[in-house]
Amino acid sequence: MNHAIEEYGRQRAIRRQTLERWLHLSESDGEVLLEFARELNIGENHLREFLDWMEEMAHRDVVSFRDIVKSSSIEPIWKDPRLGRNDKLRRVKEELRRLRFPRLVQAEREIQKRIRTMGLKSEIQLSVPLALEGGFLMLQVKSTSHEELKRLVGELATLMDRIEVKEVFDYLSGEAV
Repeated sequence: MNHAIEEYGRQRAIRRQTLERWLHLSESDGEVLLEFARELNIGENHLREFLDWMEEMAHRDVVSFRDIVKSSSIEPIWKDPRLGRNDKLRRVKEELRRLRFPRLVQAEREIQKRIRTMGLKSEIQLSVPLALEGGFLMLQVKSTSHEELKRLVGELATLMDRIEVKEVFDYLSGEAV
């Protein structure tokens, strides 16, 4: 098995340090990671990222890489013949992120639910950065005239009194989880 991992590393120009991390996995974990890497044609950066994430989840959840990669939420994605490599990679990363940060993903869902509940007009958009980075709410207002902008600012003033806005900030600050 180590020979196959070394060969993959040579073919993909993976640095020795990253390859050593891979080689120090159990045989079962190294083998499944090789199958996964081959299927997705993973290079150095993705490999390091997956190693980091899987090591963290394996430690936290007391599971193996094999358990993670072969899970019912991950394996069907990377083995799906209908998907191209980039779609598989994107979806696997999304699912690993969901598994790695369940509370963060739940907070993001709750925030999006609150924003949808407000039923905002298309000229007013509320959003949060990916992974709630920075803990802020972004507001975008689209206007084609001074009068329209004035009207929208008035709507924003009433919007600020809605409970959903307060709840969004509670999630952003970590007070609601």
